[in-house]
Amino acid sequence: MRKLILLGILVSYAELACASAPYPGLTVEVQRSGSVYAMSASFDTHLSTCGAYHYLTDYAAAKQLPGVIASTAVRLSEHQVKVDRTADERILFFHVRLRSVLKYTEYPMEDISFTQISGDSKSFQGHWHITPHEQGSTLSFKGSWEPDSYLPHFIIEHFAQNDLLERFSAVARLAEARTGNEDARCTATSSEPA
Repeated sequence: MRKLILLGILVSYAELACASAPYPGLTVEVQRSGSVYAMSASFDTHLSTCGAYHYLTDYAAAKQLPGVIASTAVRLSEHQVKVDRTADERILFFHVRLRSVLKYTEYPMEDISFTQISGDSKSFQGHWHITPHEQGSTLSFKGSWEPDSYLPHFIIEHFAQNDLLERFSAVARLAEARTGNEDARCTATSSEPA
């Protein structure tokens, strides 16, 4: 009985220690169909459309997000980039290292889409859409993820249902923190002579 009580206290403490308030106005939805998870997220930021586009296409900046330990990009063409990304995830009491090689296609100032071309998941794909508004822009994400079967089902389910809110909150906070820099970069670029 004592062991069960102690385990319950440890789990509660771990959940409290890991919990952080979600980014204000962030919406995240996850639905599972078989082994595939459909994800969507949306949040407002003060970044302009140009600033949001530059933020989303700064692939090396992903290293500033929790868990991401490497993110290198190689430009394949004017609007296509290959990104090799490695993340260390802590899910419950487990440590999982995930690596993905993603091919991004950029649609300047509107959308960025990607698909996994190799990696530790069976499939991973998605796209970001930028919608301007008076105070900045709204960033919307839709994607799907099919994890590899080597991960225990309860770990995958916990990550999909609990940790994605925290991950998207980190993405939103990083976007907001870069508002001045990205928008200044856009202003400088637009004022340069052609």
